[in-house]
Amino acid sequence: MTKIALRYWILLCALLPAVLASVSLGSYFASSKTAELHRNLAAQARNIAVPLAISSEKFLAANNIAAIQELLNTSHRLNSPVVSNILLFAEDGQVLASSNPQHKPAAYPAFTPDNGSAVGQLVPFEQSLLTYQSLLFNSNQPAQGPYILLHLQNEQILLQQQRYKLHVTMLVAAVIMLCVILSQFVRQKIQPVLSRLQLQLQELQAGNYQQQPNVSGIKELDQIQTSINQLSQQLTSLEQEMQQNIEQVTSDLQLSMEQLEVQNIQLDFSRRKAVEENRQKSEFLAKMSHELRTPLNGVIGFTRQLLKTQLSANQHDYLSTIQKSANSLLHLVNDVLDFSKLEEGRMSINPEPFSLRDLLNDATELLAANAFDKHLELVMMIDNGCPDDLIADPGRLIQVLMNIAGNAIKFTEHGSIVIRVSATLLNEDQLILHCSVQDTGRGISEDKQNQLFQGFTSSQPADHNSGSGLGLMISQRLVQAMGGNIGFESKAAEGSTFWFTIKCQRHHLSVAEPLPIDVLDGKTLLYFEPQQYSREATLNLLHSWGLQVTACATKGQLQQALNHGQHYDIGLIGRAIAINQVNLVISLVQQIQPSCNYTYLLVNTLSPNLREAMLASGANACLPKPTHQRKLAIALAKPYLDQAKKLPLPIAQPKAALKVLTVDDNEANLKLINTLLTELVEHLESATNGADAWQKATQHVYDIIFMDINMPVMDGISACQRIRQSSLNEHTPIIAVTAHAVAGERARLLSLGFNEFLSKPLDDKMLHYTLQEFCPLIAQAGQQAEVSEVPAYLNGDNNSLVDWQIGLQRAGGKPELAKDMLKMLLKSLPETQQLLNEAVSANDSEQLLQLVHKLHGACCYTGVPALKSLAETLETQLKTGTSLQQLEPELFELDDILTALCKLDDDWLAKVELPE
Repeated sequence: MTKIALRYWILLCALLPAVLASVSLGSYFASSKTAELHRNLAAQARNIAVPLAISSEKFLAANNIAAIQELLNTSHRLNSPVVSNILLFAEDGQVLASSNPQHKPAAYPAFTPDNGSAVGQLVPFEQSLLTYQSLLFNSNQPAQGPYILLHLQNEQILLQQQRYKLHVTMLVAAVIMLCVILSQFVRQKIQPVLSRLQLQLQELQAGNYQQQPNVSGIKELDQIQTSINQLSQQLTSLEQEMQQNIEQVTSDLQLSMEQLEVQNIQLDFSRRKAVEENRQKSEFLAKMSHELRTPLNGVIGFTRQLLKTQLSANQHDYLSTIQKSANSLLHLVNDVLDFSKLEEGRMSINPEPFSLRDLLNDATELLAANAFDKHLELVMMIDNGCPDDLIADPGRLIQVLMNIAGNAIKFTEHGSIVIRVSATLLNEDQLILHCSVQDTGRGISEDKQNQLFQGFTSSQPADHNSGSGLGLMISQRLVQAMGGNIGFESKAAEGSTFWFTIKCQRHHLSVAEPLPIDVLDGKTLLYFEPQQYSREATLNLLHSWGLQVTACATKGQLQQALNHGQHYDIGLIGRAIAINQVNLVISLVQQIQPSCNYTYLLVNTLSPNLREAMLASGANACLPKPTHQRKLAIALAKPYLDQAKKLPLPIAQPKAALKVLTVDDNEANLKLINTLLTELVEHLESATNGADAWQKATQHVYDIIFMDINMPVMDGISACQRIRQSSLNEHTPIIAVTAHAVAGERARLLSLGFNEFLSKPLDDKMLHYTLQEFCPLIAQAGQQAEVSEVPAYLNGDNNSLVDWQIGLQRAGGKPELAKDMLKMLLKSLPETQQLLNEAVSANDSEQLLQLVHKLHGACCYTGVPALKSLAETLETQLKTGTSLQQLEPELFELDDILTALCKLDDDWLAKVELPE
């Protein structure tokens, strides 16, 4: 908005009304005077024309034109300042007489009815005026008789009008001058006062609070001056008060700074002490981790070795439980380290491929014992659409699940614990895994829910948040580190549902061993389970395997199913039992045995005595609840797999011609690593301390050395440095083997001269991978073994193309069905081969993927392992976006296999003899 100065506002407010008023009045005065002149002239014209008309009428009647001419001339002379010419017209418009012959009569307009003028009115003509007067006074139409025309002068009217305008202009100018003089007077009276007020306000802004007297003589301005003086006085008081406060605050702040300096010195001492204590704690945790891992290394390692030997079912089950318990203890050690890392703000997440269902079922088995002790129903439900092969941190996933499910079992006195797992696919490679644990426990009150994930002290009452509360806090941090979230829903006395989500990658290769469920497809099964959640979970699993299930929830339903007389392939009984209920279960087994070929039990106990008692009743197998899908599948499929011909014993892999030195002061650990390496290498030597290892290294050349770190006499680090400095093994790979698994340990050991770092407990896969990486001989041996097995089908060996043992398994042990399935596959191969070649020629990856996927599916029902394996490899590579040029070797190999299989005809199939 444009700002206007005060003097202009005053001038504008004074001039505008005055100018408007003077102009309006002057214009009115001028217009009224002009109208009056016109009226006077019109009256004078009538006074001249009417007598002339009367006189002219008499002379015209006497036809005395000369008298009329004299009359007109006389009247013209008498009114010469006004009249310019007087004319008398006849009825036909002819001029009878004229007082001024210089004016031509033809120049005047005729007075006709069309001109719109009445008698006596003034009509403008050029720079003058005309008026008409009829000699016939009784008629308003001059065309009906003679008439007189007066030509009047207009100069006096115009001159008078200009005179009036000049007067008006002079009046307006005088008013404007007067307004300007008055406005200048007002401005000169107000402007100095306003300038003084503005200057005083600027002084106030600058901090000069001097007061000014009231001398303006204007009431309003004097009031403003008084207000400014009061403001100046208040600001002076406030400044003095503020200065006093500043001085006081400065004094207090100086005192506080001195106190803070003393406190900072004390805090610095405390911080240094805390850092030192934290370092000692970390060292203590690392040392305790090492001390705990050392015996666990022997327990877990020898358990693995013992599992490789010939064992009974119970022995294998006991050893598996020992292995899982030892692993659980090992995870507990890791949890202690995790808590230390959580305090230091460094929580590690290590994604790796794993089988979701195997992982969850193994974890549920560890929870089963506590659930069975409280007679709770523990159920694992995994959605069928949830992928099994994932990439995430399985250890952290199970850590969170075990924590939540363990709390649910701990605070539930009766009812059930239901673990549900599902997935939401984000795209082809990513998904969100949803896990929830629902219990029927005591629930959580609203006043405690807000602090559930914040950690608690043991002084609080026992509940889901009893104890330290660190488990849930660590779980929350872990879930957030894996890109997920955690929460719960609970009401007091109504149970709780804890849930969490994590972000996972899909793994396109199968991690777990395939389940032997092909032989179960189409089998009939009678299933009895009174517990609802257990029944739903197991039914979902059985249906996904292709079994035709008849489910019974009560004994009445079971009896009704048996009364129908149908014979079932398999009978499955699920019961919650105790010592005093063994006879009830035995009676159920005996009740359904006549109607089933095989009978199995699912019971909520880990007691070997109770399970052996169940087996003594005639059951083929007794498995613990909750249902472990792999164990149940193996148990149900075992009789059908035993019907097929036994597979030949695996050919022992050749040992690598390597010489290895192992060093460890712990006898159990040394024996374990030697046992594992004996299966892989030909020459093996051992040492019990670093000095002995250095002595051996100066006498013999080794291909690789496995060195423990913490040993008496000479530790592993000193021994490694001695070997690097002076020995026959200066360039030999030295692998550090230690249970000291803290962050940064691997980088430290590599900087000290080691080639790699292995954490205890060891397993054969870790050793095998290490040997493959650092010893070329074992890698070459593996490659030679693979090469010797592949080209058999290229030499026309049909037995390498078709594995009848696998074919019989796929066909449920029926030879004719196995031959028919293979025959159907062989008939489709020529067309498939042609379509594959066309897709390769057109470089159409999508079409090729569809054809390979279809071929892979067809191979799953027949015994063609080489073709199935190659099709699976190609399908995986195509899904990951590998180009056809990179897959040329596999495509050529696929074409060779298809060509060889196409040569197999019906005559060859007829000659094949399979056992019944």
